[in-house]
Amino acid sequence: MKTSIAVVVLILVLSAAGFAAGEEKLVLTLEGAKATALLNNPDLGAAKERTLQALELVNQARAGYLPTISQTASWQYTEAIGAENLDFDENQYVNRLSVTQVLFNGFLTRYSTLAARVGLTMSREAELDARRLLIWNVSQGFLNLQLAHENMAIAQSDMDYNRAQAREAGAKLRAGTGSLSDHMNFEIRVNSARASLIQAKQSCREALFGLYALMGEAIPGDVDAIGIEGLNLEREVVLPDMASQIATALKTRPDLKQDRLALEQAEAEVKKAKSGFYPEISLTGAYGSDGSWEEVGDRDELGASVGLTMAFNLFAGGATRSKVSQARSGKREKEKELEKARIDAISDVRASLAKVVSAREQLALQEENVVLVTRSRDLVEKEYRAGQVSLVRLNEAQNTLVASQGELAKARVSLVLAQEQLDYYTGKNIEKREEYGTSQGIDRRG
Repeated sequence: MKTSIAVVVLILVLSAAGFAAGEEKLVLTLEGAKATALLNNPDLGAAKERTLQALELVNQARAGYLPTISQTASWQYTEAIGAENLDFDENQYVNRLSVTQVLFNGFLTRYSTLAARVGLTMSREAELDARRLLIWNVSQGFLNLQLAHENMAIAQSDMDYNRAQAREAGAKLRAGTGSLSDHMNFEIRVNSARASLIQAKQSCREALFGLYALMGEAIPGDVDAIGIEGLNLEREVVLPDMASQIATALKTRPDLKQDRLALEQAEAEVKKAKSGFYPEISLTGAYGSDGSWEEVGDRDELGASVGLTMAFNLFAGGATRSKVSQARSGKREKEKELEKARIDAISDVRASLAKVVSAREQLALQEENVVLVTRSRDLVEKEYRAGQVSLVRLNEAQNTLVASQGELAKARVSLVLAQEQLDYYTGKNIEKREEYGTSQGIDRRG
């Protein structure tokens, strides 16, 4: 969405700013709220840490390609107990440096590394998917706040209208040309509108608290000083065709990429399990000495050795075959999950695109309806002042106008929400994150 006023420097800690409503107004924007959430939300921080953990798993798997070097040093004291071994007293020591290199292990290291690399890519896609979900949640939170804000404006307008009518009815009553019941009617309606305003303010506060939690920000002390930027209802005037939207979703969405990667990882797990059918061959070399304590430091006791070791598990009770069967079953499970995810994604795109079309039609209808209802209310008001219709009819006309304005507010919010949902289901809201840049969730406007 385009903003009419440029977004300024990010306010990292709003509670410490101490802005007064009379001096400056804090203005929330949808794009800014998304940008702030992407910077501060702790869930994204946790996702980044999981990616770092996956990277370390790759490093651990790759370690199997390198030799193992170890230093062994020990000392052992042995004393024989018995009459015929009274003079037996010996200290034994070992001081050896050894190197072991696994030459072949049935490709276990190769496929373990492959599985770990795929897991790392999955973690990166999971981080992107966390961004996609966070942007969608922020959109919903902001639009709930927007709806509550518009309901406040509607209630305030209703209260102002009835207050003006009450003043006029009171003047007529004092002049002896009006009735007490008419004056009381408008006073009651003022109170009713005030109750609606209080409820709308509470809904606005609750939505604001939820939005700030997603943004990872501290809530300002004076929440009434926060304004909400108006909605842009003109973006994406021409909807792309269904096929292109579905193609974009299947290509872009990180959750689908994760499912495809999970299938690749399952294939690697099958090959890892098959490594148990092969022998392990290792090359070992050592240098050092061992002997009695008196021989410590004697160069003649130093020696070097090299050896080749092969270990082949001939029978393990069917465990290896069972692991292979389990891994193959896991692979088939991932295939089914990927198939279901694709079907669900296509269904979601179709439903959300239809919702955008419906929301646009609903908005056009409600805009036209509000114009008609406003004209009707104004005509009824003139007829009431002329004594041609009853007070009940004026009340009905005003109630209809308030209800129509509420439906229009819902239609406005529903259209933007439907567009945001379409971006969520196609994965476009991640591509658009560059648009947020370093935008702030809050503008300071004098």
